[in-house]
Amino acid sequence: MWKQEKVKVTTPSTVLLRRLIRNLAPYKLAFVAVAILTIVNSFASLAAPYILGLAIDNYILRGDLAGLLIMAGLYVVCAVGQWASQSLRGYALEWVGQKFLNSIRRQIFEKLQKLSFSFYNKRRVGELISIVVNDTSTLQEVLVTGVFSVIGDLITLVGILAAMFMLSIPLTLVSLTIIPVMIAVAYVFSSKMRKAYRMTREKIAKVTAKVQESISGIKVIQAFGREDAVAKSFRAASRETLEANVAAGRLMALFWPIIRMLSTVATVLVLWYGGYLTSIQAVSIGTLVAFLSYVTRFTMPIMTLVNMYDAIQAAFAAAERIFNILDVELDVKDAPDAIELTQIKGKIEFRNVYFEYNPGMPVLKNINLTINPGEIVALVGPTGAGKTTLVSLLCRFYDVKRGSILIDGHDIRKIKQKSLRMLIGFVPQETYLFPGTIMENIKIGKPGATERDVINVCKKLGIHNFIMRLPHGYETDAGEAGRKLSTGEKQLIAFARAMLRNPSILILDEAMSSVDPQTEEMIKNAIKKLFQGKTGIIIAHRLTLARDCDRIIVIHNGEIIEEGSHNELMERKGLYYKLYTSQLGMQATAVT
Repeated sequence: MWKQEKVKVTTPSTVLLRRLIRNLAPYKLAFVAVAILTIVNSFASLAAPYILGLAIDNYILRGDLAGLLIMAGLYVVCAVGQWASQSLRGYALEWVGQKFLNSIRRQIFEKLQKLSFSFYNKRRVGELISIVVNDTSTLQEVLVTGVFSVIGDLITLVGILAAMFMLSIPLTLVSLTIIPVMIAVAYVFSSKMRKAYRMTREKIAKVTAKVQESISGIKVIQAFGREDAVAKSFRAASRETLEANVAAGRLMALFWPIIRMLSTVATVLVLWYGGYLTSIQAVSIGTLVAFLSYVTRFTMPIMTLVNMYDAIQAAFAAAERIFNILDVELDVKDAPDAIELTQIKGKIEFRNVYFEYNPGMPVLKNINLTINPGEIVALVGPTGAGKTTLVSLLCRFYDVKRGSILIDGHDIRKIKQKSLRMLIGFVPQETYLFPGTIMENIKIGKPGATERDVINVCKKLGIHNFIMRLPHGYETDAGEAGRKLSTGEKQLIAFARAMLRNPSILILDEAMSSVDPQTEEMIKNAIKKLFQGKTGIIIAHRLTLARDCDRIIVIHNGEIIEEGSHNELMERKGLYYKLYTSQLGMQATAVT
């Protein structure tokens, strides 16, 4: 038998509730209207049994048809009032609910945009998608519609209790004997339900992650014949979700019948004792009929509250996951006195820079490097040497652990991130294109650019003719993540996107790794023009590209071990020499 995993509930329900109320504060006027409609609905519902009792005692038993007609009219008025108030309340709740859903999703999405790469290195994309889509939806459904249903039911309960005491105190006391038992049952089940529904949210997130990962990696899955293995992994995750929901359902399957049985016991007690009181004429038949109607209505709100109980527990579990994201501390953020730079010369300095992704495992060690304005520098070295990490620190995707990085003498931690990144053109190793046209993807580099600006950049880069050969030229749809283009074509588009910004600093992170030699030569010629007056950093996988740079920096095991021109490094016959000759299949004496 599957055993429910132990889940640590880190946030008290009262804390979650207070935070949720703060998020609902902007809609307080709408909630006032909903509250008024809820009260009207409750009173209309409460008046109906009382009118029924009066009709029986004062008109039906006495044969007063004229008075009975008036009572029937009043009963209809109550029914219409109940219908109208319920309809208006439903619309108002839907309006507020969708507004709240939009607000909370926007908060999460905007927070995700601000979090650094270190956060995403530790989280699965599918789980984050599940929180943004599934958890927020669950929260909206329960928090808005559910809470006001609870409030309406509480108002109804108070009104019913008042009416029951007015009709017969003895019958009311008999019917209330089940309340302590109901409270005890709810208390016993409360913590178990919270843990169970937290587990269901986590398992749903896991399934979402599996779907996202399998779709994103479908080419690799099929290429390596991993369909069965991936399907097996998904079945396991889906089974865990099933088991988590069954475990929660098992608790609810015990909880609900107990409450319903207690409600039935209350009705039977009232019927038995009320029949006795009627037989000795202590209460009238109309009073007993009205009281039985109130008892039925009294148990219905309780049953609704019970029915909402599991949903509320699921909502609290969802809220905890949402607030865990919103509460993540930004590890890369603007300093209070951060400045905004609009123009720079492009001097870059790395001073005693240390960095590690995981404590005790340094990736960069004591990096000292100065790149002068207008200088083009190549970073080379074995895979995992720390080249990409170095430029990631320059862009402030991460912050250094020790040391500092300066641009024109300004510590980049004292420059606003948006301002810093507007000065840098970056072509990452893994190119990503958004759904949309080629023109739209290039314009991301500079949203205010005109089509003529885009075309001019592409002509300088030498890719205009390639784009015009596409089915619709610049209006060709790139597809999701650029899937309609080859890897090399995507890199060319990304290159144009970076160049469009006309940055003071240009970084190419192995941007030529999937470009054919002919296209590479074309781009190398364009680089000479576009890099004029700019500081350039090229992480060179193809060392022929590094050969033409002003200076080559060789990084190994997170340290700079060599630097100089191509000819200088070839003469030293160090690591660069070995990498270059190995890559080109040259003889040890080949120096150009």
